[in-house]
Amino acid sequence: MTEKSIALGVCGSVAAIEAPKIAREFRRRGVEVYGVMSPAAQKIIHPDVLQWASEHGVVTELTGNVEHVKLLGVDGICDLLLICPATANTISKIACGIDDTPVTTMASTAIGSKRRVVVAPAMHASMYENPFVAENIEKLKSRGVRVIEPRFEGNKAKLAPVDEIVTEVVEMLDK
Repeated sequence: MTEKSIALGVCGSVAAIEAPKIAREFRRRGVEVYGVMSPAAQKIIHPDVLQWASEHGVVTELTGNVEHVKLLGVDGICDLLLICPATANTISKIACGIDDTPVTTMASTAIGSKRRVVVAPAMHASMYENPFVAENIEKLKSRGVRVIEPRFEGNKAKLAPVDEIVTEVVEMLDK
């Protein structure tokens, strides 16, 4: 694999605790990782943990440095945006073109720049099965966003296994 890079968008699901593991696994496979966190994600894990795991600074707010354009604009340094975990809130905002967090703005920029976008949902099953959320997931798929389906355990739509997520994204980067 040639040197590739991704932006890892982390949202406010309890599954955010997996983000450092995911970042480290990408690094083991030679993928550069640039973390981006929503305000809700920052209430679950500290940005310093994601910075340690990714070996890069973490975007926690958008500034005059236009981080979204530098990472995912037409000439941005990232090959792909992975939103993991993706919450019902973030999925629905992206599907409706709303960009009011660093993660959703990264998605708007990536989609507008024709960059690949992958979402890995994690939420309560009742939220995942909400017809509005389901419709928004289908809307994202119809626009070319890749969805890594969650695994269902009881009443939870849990994040897909870390290895599965990383392997699928690395395969996409190799194409």
